[in-house]
Amino acid sequence: MPDCHEMKEGQKYMCEHCGFEMKVVNECDVCCEDEEENSCAPCEFVCCGEELTLK
Repeated sequence: MPDCHEMKEGQKYMCEHCGFEMKVVNECDVCCEDEEENSCAPCEFVCCGEELTLK
């Protein structure tokens, strides 16, 4: 699963177990890799105990 700043508008991510879907409506405009250490929390998109996958 990519970090939020790598996700592109219109992409859909889904849970392989229950079918839940998430669509990117607005792209993240903050690149946490360029910020000071520990300034951004890691992006975690989890459902049913596993990361969502790109549909």
